[in-house]
Amino acid sequence: MKFFNLDLHVSVIQDIATLFQELGHEVVSKSISGHAWVFGKSADHVEVINQNSWKLIDQKLADEFYERYKDELSDYDGFIVTHTPVFAILFEKFDKPIITVASTRYEAPYSNNKEKWRWFNSKLKSMIDRNQIIPIANNKYDKYYCEYFLDKGWQHIPSICSYTKSKYNPTKEQFIFSGRTNLSQEKIIHIKSLYRHTWEELYSYKGIIHLPYNMSLMSVFEQYTANVPLLFPSKELAVTLPSFLSEIFYPSSFLRTDFKEISDYETKLDLADFYDEEWMPYIQYFDSEDDLELLVNKDFSEVSKAMLLFNDKKHKKVKALWKGVLSKL
Repeated sequence: MKFFNLDLHVSVIQDIATLFQELGHEVVSKSISGHAWVFGKSADHVEVINQNSWKLIDQKLADEFYERYKDELSDYDGFIVTHTPVFAILFEKFDKPIITVASTRYEAPYSNNKEKWRWFNSKLKSMIDRNQIIPIANNKYDKYYCEYFLDKGWQHIPSICSYTKSKYNPTKEQFIFSGRTNLSQEKIIHIKSLYRHTWEELYSYKGIIHLPYNMSLMSVFEQYTANVPLLFPSKELAVTLPSFLSEIFYPSSFLRTDFKEISDYETKLDLADFYDEEWMPYIQYFDSEDDLELLVNKDFSEVSKAMLLFNDKKHKKVKALWKGVLSKL
């Protein structure tokens, strides 16, 4: 089968395209992301929808998109939507399957507009009910989040991100720290100091320490698949750190005050990728800065080997899940 994608996020669709190619399917993607450079590309020119106009998507704009591209996209068997799921509305009139993957909160750009969010929910529910949208979440938190607001089941299929084609090859003794704050320990340097680095360069460090700003990060999928030792604060420590999950909701979202169950994310930490032992075992946790200082002096070669063996099984399992989805189209 042949699928078309229009996207604001380069990594999620690249992961799916790589897996679909392994399964014998083709994905043609147009990216309006400012991060297309990560894959050595420039942002594509797309009429009607661009980096600014996508925030204004409504039925009128979706109709304009259909009229412009109804002939050009008529030969595709279906569509793939990742970031953001609102793009699914653009393809509704094509009357073909739309694989819709939630990789972070699905409602953008309607996070601070209750009326438009309700309209979007109504569209998604209708398209799911008639089996046009195939709802997927690449992490357990977004599966929960989508089901909470839409009252519809969403299948969880984690990302693999084997597209980096790079593996852990430690030649340096330092650790990389990735987070919105900083650490001053001797053997730790901030990822920002690497600037526009390659995956090979990043994976040459002894390991990567994360203070995550979201429940799921594509960079963590990439690093895990590369068998890089990953260090995270324990759940008990993490909730005391000011920048932990600082971007779990979009800016100005009314969720922070209007939905207590959603905003109380501390009770949902088991749904975060990095605390999910089913899909990400062998992550190392620290309870304090002193604990971290001891941890960075450990030998992680056996941890990386265990990740390698697990990743082989994970890759096969994820491919099987996607094969199951595609067999029903």
